[in-house]
Parts: sequence; structure tokens; C-alpha cells
Amino acid sequence: MRPGCTAIAVVALLGAGTPWTAAVAQSAAEPATQVQSEPEQTLYATPTRRDRVGRVLAPVEVNGQQSFRFIVDTGANRSAVSPRLVTALGLATVPDARIGVHGVTGSAELPAVDIERLRAGEIDLGRVRAPVLSESVFAGADGILGVDGLQGSRIEVDFVNDRVSISRSTARRAPKGFLTVPAGLQFGGLLLVEGKIAGGKVKVIIDTGAAHTLGNVPLRDFLMQRGAKRQTADSTVIGATPETLAGVTFIAPRISLGSTQLRNLPVTFGDMHVFRVWGLEREPALLIGMDLLGTLEQFVVDYGRQEFQLKTRASKDVVINTCTVSCGTRLPSDR
Repeated sequence: MRPGCTAIAVVALLGAGTPWTAAVAQSAAEPATQVQSEPEQTLYATPTRRDRVGRVLAPVEVNGQQSFRFIVDTGANRSAVSPRLVTALGLATVPDARIGVHGVTGSAELPAVDIERLRAGEIDLGRVRAPVLSESVFAGADGILGVDGLQGSRIEVDFVNDRVSISRSTARRAPKGFLTVPAGLQFGGLLLVEGKIAGGKVKVIIDTGAAHTLGNVPLRDFLMQRGAKRQTADSTVIGATPETLAGVTFIAPRISLGSTQLRNLPVTFGDMHVFRVWGLEREPALLIGMDLLGTLEQFVVDYGRQEFQLKTRASKDVVINTCTVSCGTRLPSDR
């Protein structure tokens, strides 16, 4: 990724029939329903359900004021703010300063504001120059908290108790009952995991800012060559920039991340701009979004340990000691 550019992998999805949400321990015979664009505004850790995709919000102090909620986005290398926050704080855009923002579907040059102090939990990011994105990107949130300045942090998300905490990493191991997936940090803090699918290798990005799970063209072609394609549906991908992108969605074969296995995961494939920004356009790559992450009971992103730690919801259909996470959804019948 080019120095100085901003990658923000916020993504929504419009299906020709319906979008899909991944859900742990739900029957594969149940049809998915329409995903609402805006979860309840009273929550920080909104879980994924059959009627909506979850998201993760954190209380963030901006210029000494603590009443702002930012989307925690592990796929964004830089923080961003909404026009509403700019108006609320009376911030002026920086003259002649435009920031190049790269999203899932394309790029744009956007105005910027200077924030004197940005603080999330125990982490003080100091002075930040942030791009101002369209209000439609935020779905009621005030900004996006990227990974700039968070490389030494530990982000804990608890969907059961509606809690998100950001603290300094103490390099402690995952709590009892959690599965651990080793990760590498690339491109300024992007969380990258080595995975396997259909007998081949795949680069996996853990992206809490993306609503849906996405795959690139090499991964799509690889899976089709191995007969993985079954029922499909056309989809339209919407990112942080004005461009939209046509894609195709189908259920991916089992995905292995270390000792953790993901089954029945709907993935939307296409020629996504963000994979080119990350230098992942020539090898199979997968971006895992909140359609899966929001079905967990808890997860931790520990940048100090370079680990993704997860705990599945207690259910007779999810057997933790075999390290299997089942994403029980199905595509609609062919028309």
C-alpha cells in the first residue's frame, strides 16, 4: 500500500434477492432475512442476527469531549470523521488539504480536518488529521477509529455484555475458553491471518469495519475450479467511496484459520479495489466482516501479541473443543 494513503474497508451489500448474515448455531434450513442498515443506536457491541449485521462502536474522546461513538475498524489504517461531528465541534476543513481515501470499491480525494486530540480508552492518538467521509458511511456513528496509533493496543469486544474496551496490550494470553488465531500486522496495522480453503492457501483479513465477508477474484476462480460454486446470487457492493461494484455471492467451503474452522460462510466475490490497495489482487484473499464476527460471544484483537482471540456462543450446535464455528445460513433457491 502506498505511504500516506488511507484504506477504509467499510462495506455494505445489496443483494439481487437478499443479503445474508452469518450466524453461529442457527439451522441452515432457515432463510436469511433483509439486513437492516442501522442497528440500535444505544449499543456499543451490536451482535449479528438474522435480521441485521452487527458492528463494534467505541466511546472516543475528541478534543476533550467524550460523547462520540466511533466504528472500530481493523481494516482502516487511518481514522475518519463524519460531517455531523465536524459541525458539532465547529471544525474547519484544512485549506488545500485533501486526503486520498481507498475503499472497497474505489478511491476518492476528500477534505480533511485537524483534531487536536483523539483518545480511545487508554490509548492517546494525539493530534490527528482525518478525512471527512459521507454521512451515509457511518449509519449514525460519529467517526471511524482506524488502527493508526493502536498497534500496541488490545481491543476487547463483548457482545453479551455490550462492552467494548481499548487498553494497552500487556501480552497476556487469551482467557480460558477462547480460541487463538496467530496474525501478522501489515500495511500499517492490517490484521492478516494465514488460512486454508479447499486444499489451498488464502490470506485472511479480519475487518471489523466491514459488514460482509468478501473474496477477491483469484479466490473465486480457485474455488470454482474445484467445484465449490453451488447456488449463487448477484450482489452490489457499496463502500466508503461513491463507486459501487457488482459481485457474486455463494457459500464458501470450510475455511481453516489455525485450529479454528469456519463452515457455511456466505462470501461475496468481485474485483474489489481494496485488495489492489493491499497488494492482494494476485493471490487468493478473503476479508472477514461483521456478518461472521458479530456472531461470536466475544473477541479480542491483541496487537501486542499479534493475535485474534475468539469465543463462540454457547450452543449445542457449536463444539468449542473441536474449534469449529458454524455460520448457518443458506442462499435462496435458484429462480
